[in-house]
Amino acid sequence: MMSRTRTLALMSCLAVPLAGLTAGCADHAAGDDDVGVTSPDAGVDGDVGLACADDPGPGGALVFDGVDDVARTALRPELGLDRFTVEAWLRRDGAGTTFTSGAGGLRMVPIAAKGLGEGDGSNVDCNYAFGLWGDVLGADFEDLATGGNHPVVGHTAVAPGVWHHVAMTFDGAALRVYLDGELDGETATTATPRADSIHPFAIGGAVASDGTVHGHLAGALDEVRVWGYARTADELVDGMYQTIAVGDGLIGRWALDDDGGDPATAADSVGDAPLTVTGATRTPDDVALDQGAPPEVAATSPVDGAMHGPDVALDVALELATPAPVDVTYHLRPLDDTDDFTIVVLPDTQIYTLEGRNLEHYFHDQTRWVRQHRAEYNIVGVIHNGDLINNEPKLYQWGVADAAMGRLETPEAELPDGMPYGLAIGNHDNKLLGSNTVPDTTKFNRYFGVDRFAGRAYYGGHHGAKNDDSWVTFSAGGVDFVVVSLMYDLDPDPAVLAWAHSIFAMHPDAFGILNTHYLLGSGGNFGPQARQIYDALRDLPNVHLMTGGHIAAESRRVDTFHGHAIHSMLADYQGRTDGGQGYLRLWEFSPARGTIDVRTYSPTLDRYETDGNSEFTLDVDLRGFGGPYRDLVVADADPTEPGATAVVVEGLVPGTTYEWYADVDSCGLHARTPLQRFTVVDSAATARRINATLPLPIRLPRPRPVPDGPVDATGPDDPTLAD
Repeated sequence: MMSRTRTLALMSCLAVPLAGLTAGCADHAAGDDDVGVTSPDAGVDGDVGLACADDPGPGGALVFDGVDDVARTALRPELGLDRFTVEAWLRRDGAGTTFTSGAGGLRMVPIAAKGLGEGDGSNVDCNYAFGLWGDVLGADFEDLATGGNHPVVGHTAVAPGVWHHVAMTFDGAALRVYLDGELDGETATTATPRADSIHPFAIGGAVASDGTVHGHLAGALDEVRVWGYARTADELVDGMYQTIAVGDGLIGRWALDDDGGDPATAADSVGDAPLTVTGATRTPDDVALDQGAPPEVAATSPVDGAMHGPDVALDVALELATPAPVDVTYHLRPLDDTDDFTIVVLPDTQIYTLEGRNLEHYFHDQTRWVRQHRAEYNIVGVIHNGDLINNEPKLYQWGVADAAMGRLETPEAELPDGMPYGLAIGNHDNKLLGSNTVPDTTKFNRYFGVDRFAGRAYYGGHHGAKNDDSWVTFSAGGVDFVVVSLMYDLDPDPAVLAWAHSIFAMHPDAFGILNTHYLLGSGGNFGPQARQIYDALRDLPNVHLMTGGHIAAESRRVDTFHGHAIHSMLADYQGRTDGGQGYLRLWEFSPARGTIDVRTYSPTLDRYETDGNSEFTLDVDLRGFGGPYRDLVVADADPTEPGATAVVVEGLVPGTTYEWYADVDSCGLHARTPLQRFTVVDSAATARRINATLPLPIRLPRPRPVPDGPVDATGPDDPTLAD
């Protein structure tokens, strides 16, 4: 039986102590003064009287390496279905590789599939495909009538490293995907899936009619089931934590347990469709089934946004279907200026590339400064707004741009692919000048095409066959950025806008930035292309910033849609002396303050511009960005006993904001609290006075509301400033 004595341990080892938490790598008993952490009732002897259900069996899951592992059946007609449910437990461990469900379908990392896109209108069409579309779920089938695709995508990121229940269903009226028992996306369609497709069923990969494997999962799967009908949401929830070896309508079920049998085979408990396992290996780190439902977090303390004295009690109130012992891991970190980081934005550099003007050094000074001051400013990425060069036919100018931007690509220990950067194509880069209405990106793609970026970890990809529209990704403070760069085109292709939307939608937890050459006029109004871009992206809650050049001026605006603000900024100095004297933009992110300080600086002159259009602060929710957490673990706690799951962290630093969340584990089942913040003041009494005036829970403070539209504009747009 479990002992009532509970253990609290500091589990992470950091080189530098976190504020208010003494560093140390050894485990400590609850109440040790040297770690500044106490547990309210630790050390009380007795019997908790709680226990998990008996272990139902050997368990196990199947791990796929994301390179060449797969598990597949032989051709089994009974797995060809026109109504279906495919469900499994999934743990994402890496990126994996993708397959396509067909023209008009999705490119996904496979979870389970019977077929893929091979042709339209025959029995090599895809019967059903289920996978990861970026960071979210995706599903698709090709129909019997025409081979058309009917994709659906989710909206919630599938967090890596933890188990999730995933499901796709089709009932003849809608294709749906579910994440952890919740409906996450649906597409209405009455089309009939191609149930007679001549593909084997596979997990961790998608197998073509000729037997070749396309796409590979990097992760683990457990308890895979295929049903011959669409399970309801209630049925999915009722069954997801249970072992279901047989059942009405259950066509195939693979436990994937390590039962001591042939490791190259995974048995089908209800049918005659065993999986042949190639490369994938068994792991005991599986999903805990038949232990009831996981714990639910009913409340947390401190309340999000609260003020607190220097001694803080972290606690969670839990609801369990059946009382059982719990382990609670609190993740706590301070937020301060050591978490700050910078993105550098390069406006139009076209004039610096002119031959015979001796201005090239401005362009070189910009990228040289980025490399020399990367550590000092914690620079994590660079964005170029386009118009790299001035005269598209001039190879000399392309050579200058090539050399200046190439400096960013030099590897260093922390940046094996060099400094991440993204490029927009300007009208001088694609020859959309004067009466010419046909873009020509031949030279841009010769110097900055797909081949230049392919293989760099930060390069996300491109639309179509060329690098005219592309995206990059990089990370800061534990959060990913996604930067989509769109070519100058006053009549943008709807397909390009849909592609841009899809890139941000695939990565809902990433911080999204849109980069295009012509965004705003001098008065802060959208240009014609930018208005269409904003309208296409405004429904995405993860797009926060848009940036552009083209107009020789500075302006900005903010637009709010359904409560979400997007900040748009113009900076272009080409009309000034020497084409701008090397002025660039610094976006300095402060997670602690929830702000981005925008500053304008010339490395050549070593001078800042400080007028209101050149230096300003944006209020942006930067929750989630920060340094490493310190882990505080309460083990074997009785959740029915008040305060049993709490820990008190003593001596936190007044004036500091802390960010925290908790992982709760009970009998192998898991729950996580939302990420929350509290700020420490000098005493508990002060905290009570302040909290009494706050509408808790709150988010980040907003010093002043900013209305939609241009900000601090001095006049209407001046079209003569465009170049």
